[in-house]
Amino acid sequence: MTMHSPVKVLFVEDSEEDVELALRSLQRDGVETSWRRVQSEDSMREALGDLKPDAILSDFSMPGFDGLRALRVAREMTPDIPFIFVSGTIGEERAIEAIRAGATDYVLKNNMRRLGTAVKRALTEAEDRQRVREAEEERARLVEILEATSDYVAMSTPDGKALYMNSAWRNLAGLDKSAVATRTMAEFHLAGDMTSSEALEMSARNGLWQGETALLAADGTEIPVSQVLIAHRGSDGEIRFRSTIARDIRERKAYEARLKYLANYDALSGLPNRSLLGDRGAQAIAHARRAGRSCALVVANVDRFKLFNDSYGHAAGDALLKLIADRLSAAVREGDTAARLGADAFAVLAGDLGRPDDVLNVAREIRRSMAAPFKVDGHEVHVTLSVGASTYPRDGNGFDLLLRNADAAANRVKAAGGNAFQFYAAEMTREAVEHVELENALRSAIAQQQIELHYQPQVQLASGRILGLEALMRWKHPERGFVSPALFIPIAEESELIQHLGSWALMDAAQKAAQWHAAGNRVRMAVNVSARQFRHEGFVQAVGSALRRHAMDPALLELELTESALIEDREKAISILQELKHLGVQIAVDDFGTGYSSLSYLSGLPVDCLKIDRAFVMRVAKGGRDAAIAQAIISMGHALGLRVLAEGVETAEQLEFLRAHGCDEGQGYLFARPASAEGVSALVSQGNVHV
Repeated sequence: MTMHSPVKVLFVEDSEEDVELALRSLQRDGVETSWRRVQSEDSMREALGDLKPDAILSDFSMPGFDGLRALRVAREMTPDIPFIFVSGTIGEERAIEAIRAGATDYVLKNNMRRLGTAVKRALTEAEDRQRVREAEEERARLVEILEATSDYVAMSTPDGKALYMNSAWRNLAGLDKSAVATRTMAEFHLAGDMTSSEALEMSARNGLWQGETALLAADGTEIPVSQVLIAHRGSDGEIRFRSTIARDIRERKAYEARLKYLANYDALSGLPNRSLLGDRGAQAIAHARRAGRSCALVVANVDRFKLFNDSYGHAAGDALLKLIADRLSAAVREGDTAARLGADAFAVLAGDLGRPDDVLNVAREIRRSMAAPFKVDGHEVHVTLSVGASTYPRDGNGFDLLLRNADAAANRVKAAGGNAFQFYAAEMTREAVEHVELENALRSAIAQQQIELHYQPQVQLASGRILGLEALMRWKHPERGFVSPALFIPIAEESELIQHLGSWALMDAAQKAAQWHAAGNRVRMAVNVSARQFRHEGFVQAVGSALRRHAMDPALLELELTESALIEDREKAISILQELKHLGVQIAVDDFGTGYSSLSYLSGLPVDCLKIDRAFVMRVAKGGRDAAIAQAIISMGHALGLRVLAEGVETAEQLEFLRAHGCDEGQGYLFARPASAEGVSALVSQGNVHV
């Protein structure tokens, strides 16, 4: 019903003349009507059901039907319809009684000029009440939905005082409804949580923030959540209140952690798998190359395992493999890696060897660890191993080649009867041919754009915030798959292909960084620079060109140089560094700790960051020499006002050590594996990793 459509009026009146008077009065005031007249309770009840009137106009005194009785019937059947007494006999006391009983208004018959105004006002007020009632019903439905959802929903004042928390959040926090208003939203987040501060700032700036954070349960448990925070503004532009919805993602996080674990570790034995062994192998080779030392890969195949499996069943076979894995882990040196390659094959990566033949002691310990019999399902089982080893640089300069050669040596032992050890011995010509073939393949790869950049986040250890990304070259060969950088980078450096690759990597990384910066993700981009590239004529100009071409903030570009690149011709190195600093870029010393590493050497270099070599980080949690070196590097860096970043952080124990000793940043598998630009973009947009 609107004022432009006929108003349906029910007259409770015994006089037709009085109805006519009322209709003329309404018409004079512009109120068009459709109407019906009743004068008994039965007819009134029938009309209320059929007509569904917009207003009821009733006489107060009628023969056989009392006006107050009509009011009670109306309030019983249609409590929201305006009820106006139109009477010539009602006095002031009776009028007040009628209003208290629920009448909307009263009009005297000798003052019918008020009738139109009274009806219009009553209809308007009824519509207002209906709108309020509908709004309250809608609010009640929304509250019912919010109270029923398993998501955590809350509202707060602009300064963070809690206004509302739904049932799920109150249960999580252990609060009654009455206690909500006494709390602040900050109480339900970790103290000093950088993500929460960022959320408030971004929601105030952009109206909305979404990301991952953690809520605190009543018992102090951290609940990881995916959260949305919205700032609601009034017409004056000021924030009126904030609302937030958070979803428990513990199951998802556990699933992601499980996937991450399975990507790097063998599900049966718990040992690192081939993938993780390959990554550590590549790093061990790189470390050995820089330090002028050796490393080795040992492959151990279980003799006659198929016979045991066929005799006692797969469950017993799995149990035996677990026991072998345990002994193998206990037998290797601190810092070495025991891994399971699959089936009955295990491997040990022995790093930092003074000379290649030192791996013989490692092989002896592996074989000695199997001397005592195993007990499996009540059976006493004697295990022997066929063990083969290959060493860097004698037997190969890449992980895949070392693994292939060690496996070949182990297979020769097994073919000869097993229970023995043998070094790999290959003809030098075969290695030379392989080297030439790989160099030719690399030249083709560059021409065919098979080289691509992957990116690994660099994380603030205190908060998990992603501060930067390191650009890492990856070669995806159409037949070989991904070729290890430890294999092709040295060849590129020897053949001067590194000059082309380095220039391309710098330009491509700057372009990608600029795209991320334009999207609001101002992360630092770290690019590795070889010694040859660093000293090449025009290198500084190439850096400047990349910055200008992609309009990149120089402060967000970090060039990583090894100690060896900076030690040779120190004066020239300082001159180049000063030119780079004049451009405004950051300088990091990569793999720090493996070279000269002195305070006097560092103090004269215009650098910004020290990167602790992963060889030390791997063993910091166990104390000893490497932990002391890592601690010393952190102290040295901070004493010189430098950032310190730890490479190769893979375990929570390593992270705890680094945090405890004030290390600023870290990167490694604990936070994220290197990935393509597309693969890492979501993480960059998220802005943080859970640490």
